[in-house]
Amino acid sequence: MKNLLLILFISPLFASGQDGPFNFTHNNIQREFHLHIPNNLPTNSPIVYVLHGWGGNGANMMYMTGFNILSDQHNFAVCYPTALVDGDNGNSGLTSWNTNGLSDVNFLHALNDSLTNHYQFDQNKIFATGFSYGAEMSFHLARCQVSNIFDGIAPLAGSIFEYMNVCDTPSTHIPVFVLHGTNDNVVNYNGGYFPNYGPYLSAPDIVDAFVIHNSCILDTSYTLLDLNNDNNTTDVEKYNNLNNGNKVWFYTINNGTHSWFDVAPWGNDDFWASEEIWNFFSQVGSNTTSLNDQKDDFNRRLLKTINVLGQEVKSSAKRLLFYIYDDGKVEKRIIIE
Repeated sequence: MKNLLLILFISPLFASGQDGPFNFTHNNIQREFHLHIPNNLPTNSPIVYVLHGWGGNGANMMYMTGFNILSDQHNFAVCYPTALVDGDNGNSGLTSWNTNGLSDVNFLHALNDSLTNHYQFDQNKIFATGFSYGAEMSFHLARCQVSNIFDGIAPLAGSIFEYMNVCDTPSTHIPVFVLHGTNDNVVNYNGGYFPNYGPYLSAPDIVDAFVIHNSCILDTSYTLLDLNNDNNTTDVEKYNNLNNGNKVWFYTINNGTHSWFDVAPWGNDDFWASEEIWNFFSQVGSNTTSLNDQKDDFNRRLLKTINVLGQEVKSSAKRLLFYIYDDGKVEKRIIIE
């Protein structure tokens, strides 16, 4: 209940202002999206599309992921589109992406064309990430690359379903970062069957398929430090193609559930998923594998602490805060006494 109250209180802060919502008409249908553009964003900057889960919307995804904070720190734009109600041709009455056809692939391509033309984003740095159904839409975008628009995807807690056969094999070699919890009871880590949607692949099988398709080899593997000693460790595998810099990363969150992994109490507090995803995207096209994930954090210096509005504040209890360090890292924390 405490988490729900926090969400209801904070969400209106993102409901208006420069981040939207905005409307975009595609195929005579008005679509909604939120867009965050950092102040003085230079031309040829990256853009990340963040796709919500079943029944969600762009505004909630903007709050849940905290990508706007990273956007301001690292100079990239973030777009949070909203799916149509019953976009998957079902009858749930909830928003859902069309992963058994091309209507949302075409919508996202058209939206990106419009935004890229207006803001002059780098056409080689266009990325997509998503949660749950949004993760499946990310896979769908990768498999249905028509004009090589997306340069990397990072699906979290999603899978590839058997019915998603409109595009069987990616026509391009796209970098992929898969994150999945072993105790996910919605989209099972080991694959399974979802009522009314059919069978879907396991997370390891998906990773293996992209490793083969991208001609990658295992470059490094390790386990993240268990920062809060709760035994919810994260196993990391990073595959690399040394010839072209293509990558496949795989985070297995042991005992992780169906959630956007984050610092306590929002989820697994060994890493912030949004930050790891941006680390991945920022290296696409590079032959380097990582930003030294095991670096000594004791050598860094805290520059400032800000709240969700970007205002500099002092640390205090019962507030969601962002700690910004001199090495460019941002930590999202909430302290409860």
